[in-house]
Amino acid sequence: MRSVQVSERIHWVGAIDWNLRDFHGYETPRGTTYNAYLVRGAEKTALVDTVKTPFADELLARVGSIVDPAEVDLIVVNHVEPDHNSGLRQIMEAMPNARVVASRSGVAGVAEYHGGLEVEAVGADDVIDLGGCTLRFLPMPMVHWPDSMFTYCAEERVLMPNDAFGQHMASSERFADEVGLDLAIEELTIYYANILMPLGRQVAKAVEKVVATGWEIETIAPSHGVIWRGDALGSVLDAYARLTAGETREKIVVAFSTMWGSTDTLARAVADGVAAEGVEVELFDLAVSPVAGVTRHLLDARALLLGSPTLHHGMLYRVAGYLQYLSGLKPSGKIGGAFGSYGWSSGACKQISERLGEIGFELPFDPYTQKYRPGPEEVAEAREWGARYARAVRELPGA
Repeated sequence: MRSVQVSERIHWVGAIDWNLRDFHGYETPRGTTYNAYLVRGAEKTALVDTVKTPFADELLARVGSIVDPAEVDLIVVNHVEPDHNSGLRQIMEAMPNARVVASRSGVAGVAEYHGGLEVEAVGADDVIDLGGCTLRFLPMPMVHWPDSMFTYCAEERVLMPNDAFGQHMASSERFADEVGLDLAIEELTIYYANILMPLGRQVAKAVEKVVATGWEIETIAPSHGVIWRGDALGSVLDAYARLTAGETREKIVVAFSTMWGSTDTLARAVADGVAAEGVEVELFDLAVSPVAGVTRHLLDARALLLGSPTLHHGMLYRVAGYLQYLSGLKPSGKIGGAFGSYGWSSGACKQISERLGEIGFELPFDPYTQKYRPGPEEVAEAREWGARYARAVRELPGA
């Protein structure tokens, strides 16, 4: 299989997962890649990162197009999550002479996952010389697991930061400038919203930590998606600065689920009220909208208005599921609200409001609830309820 040259002494030798459509609940309609990099010095060869078990043979075939895998001297484990690490044992068997290194937490993680594999710890003071080509390491706890680590090749000016700067996107092209910068940045934003949002401070500190090293970087080669080089490098660094700063704009996400169409009618009226105030609005039916896309829009929005009819005294399961999804992402600095219809009993809006509050949303107004099918008067009330939220977002910090 074809490897791809990243720099003079570094090749991409990873795998392409064209058919992945779900990454622990995050929809991935474009698939993904599991990137790994072969670094060749005058005396030794290193493999930085591995792949998911079903793709180990694909990685080994790409390594074999450059060098006999048995001649690889070093394997670097930047992260022990199974999409990067589950194939490690198989790859080690094909590289029997390779020394394996990871962060101190990574050593423990590999041992626990694989049961007894021998791995050495490396840290910020360690340098491994491959012969005129060196690897340096920077442990990055919680970017995005405790074991996470960045690897840097000074002579090639290439940073290999594992999940940081990644995207879930399968393609035959390996570089952001080849797939299109706008697409690459959008996929980076979706990835950040659905994986790294709760770790914004840690990610910001990680970038500061890299800057403090004085490392000169011409290429950022993450472990998912495309590689950043040239003009794309400045664009991705600017994008990460905005993302980690939590920048938002005058925008509201309206998301809902419906049974007989009444909550759908209210949702459209709420969205119309927001738009009438000149505030951007995105409307999503949770029955048909990928939650990763909803969450991407919530990332730079200032409010989430969530609607559900009442079923069995509570909210519909799709709304409850989305709230559970959000609870792990911990969006901050946003306001929220609940709306919906009910028949013989209410309860959904109360549950939604309580859950939004637990997650961290401020709730400036009472929910909007309406019995049975909304008529013109109720539609007008829902529109005004949405307009109140539109006016409220302008008063938030940063507005």
